[in-house]
Amino acid sequence: MSCKITLDIYIRRNIILRAEQSRAEQSRAEQSRAEQTGFPSIDKPWLKYYSEEAIHTPLPQKTLYRYLYENNRNHMESIALNYFGNRITYRKFFEYIKETADAFAMAGIKHGDIVTILSLITPETIYCIYALNYIGAVANMGYLSLSEDEIVQMVEKTKSKAVIVLDVVVEKVMHIQKRLTSELTIILPVEASMPGMMKAIVKMKKKKRHNDRKQMITYPSFVKKYEVQKRAEEVLWEENQPAVLVYTSGTTGEPKGVVLTNDNINAVAFQYRYSGLRFRTGETILTFMPPFLAIGFCLNVHMPLTIGLEEVISPNPDVVVLTKLYKKCRPNHFVAAPTNILQIIDAMKGRSMSHCITLAGGVESMTPQQEEVVNIYLAEHGSDAKYITGYGMTEFAATVTTGLNNVYRENTLGIPLCKTIVKIVDTKTGKELPYGEVGELCFHTPSQMKEYYQNPKETAETIRQHEDGMKWIHTGDLGWVDQDGFVHFKGRMKRIYMTQGEDGTLYKVFPARTEMVLMELGNVKKCAVTVRMEGKLVKEQIAYLVLDKKEEKDNVLKTVRAHCRKMLPSHSVPGRYIILDEIPLTQSGKTDYRALEKMKKD
Repeated sequence: MSCKITLDIYIRRNIILRAEQSRAEQSRAEQSRAEQTGFPSIDKPWLKYYSEEAIHTPLPQKTLYRYLYENNRNHMESIALNYFGNRITYRKFFEYIKETADAFAMAGIKHGDIVTILSLITPETIYCIYALNYIGAVANMGYLSLSEDEIVQMVEKTKSKAVIVLDVVVEKVMHIQKRLTSELTIILPVEASMPGMMKAIVKMKKKKRHNDRKQMITYPSFVKKYEVQKRAEEVLWEENQPAVLVYTSGTTGEPKGVVLTNDNINAVAFQYRYSGLRFRTGETILTFMPPFLAIGFCLNVHMPLTIGLEEVISPNPDVVVLTKLYKKCRPNHFVAAPTNILQIIDAMKGRSMSHCITLAGGVESMTPQQEEVVNIYLAEHGSDAKYITGYGMTEFAATVTTGLNNVYRENTLGIPLCKTIVKIVDTKTGKELPYGEVGELCFHTPSQMKEYYQNPKETAETIRQHEDGMKWIHTGDLGWVDQDGFVHFKGRMKRIYMTQGEDGTLYKVFPARTEMVLMELGNVKKCAVTVRMEGKLVKEQIAYLVLDKKEEKDNVLKTVRAHCRKMLPSHSVPGRYIILDEIPLTQSGKTDYRALEKMKKD
């Protein structure tokens, strides 16, 4: 029987599935609603979708390394990493981590020390993060886009004992070597774990630029230097012990350092392990997100490895490279920014998706119409998966809500993870709001950060203790929760402004709402909206558009203006429309509003 089904069959099947799901949900809802207080954080209606094991199993009290090792000790011959065809077993994986830990320890790096890592996703990068964790040191994950001055400031601020840098960006570090307070710089050759012929070719093409530099050593030489030395001691777990330092994306402001503990990161892996999502040992996941993103390391590296998946990793996020790799390896699971998922679906061009079990992204950049396109393609090409949307922030280590394979509701953020609680609070009074009312999204979760690094003021503004005695992360985003526990996204508080109408009345301006209206048009592929301020008031909104190239620009703009005038109040209609080839994105796949603001000034 052909795996391809018609759109009509897809629609009919979904009507049946939704009817069955609705009946099941209604039955569960009727049982739980009788006991509901009317407040999500107290009722926790989402728990009805989780097993008793998920709800009651205690969270791990282990280091990242120990949790990873114990979950994989019984299948050491399974594949952990697949790097350009070089398949590394879990047994070899742990051996490499330990020998890296030995080298760190012999180099004088100890418990509590901080080491800065500037790298993309490679096997050696992963070994270094876990090796530092093995000895109780902290991996400070810096963006590769940092300027030379920013790298110097980061190393100085964190008092980093060493800098580990991917060789493709080593020039930056070479220029500032004398300014760094760290005594050791380790170079990660991108080809180190590539298979023989590929490794030789890549190595031949590169120039040797660092061999004569003092205090700089390649990773293979570093490990070899201490290979016959004393073994490092594995540290024991300590509550709230920092493990990784990552940074907020800085789409609308300066990035902040986020301190994540062993407990935070393990909580992400644990909750997904017991989520009901169909992850099985030996299945494959394609991983390309850089480890300096919280979601890159916590959700795309640590979580899959603790489950025993085979990680196909690529340091190159280029869409052409990524889609080619996706076609070749046919991964069972793929977690990425919505833009990447749309690019993959577009590039598949009729190919089977029977291998696809999980296809997941975030709230940014995917419209309901685009989500439907993805789901129809999956169904028509052999997969029973649905596109899963989640919600998260760097401050949560990854995501705190997700759709599940058997619990799916379109145009929502899914439900909170099994150990996570959501609360909607009034933005003025701080009081919790009942089901269906819009307010600020707040979460209490074991994955929430310990603090912003050396920034107590910002920490206190984000992590607040409520009357219930619990500490909650205030997201700065607006949303609501329905009676079945599904979380709905409404917009960003931080992007709410005031403007003055022609009659002198003050009105609120929601750029996110303007973006949603623009994306209702089929000939607008992507958009982003910024504001021009005069004092504390918005003077005008500026809409940046990526248009369907099939359409005439002038005709589209005419349609866009008319649509905005029809759907938006007069004070929210953009004053300018700027056509771009692409909307600038951060390395996490979010709209880079700072870049747009700079573009506007230039």
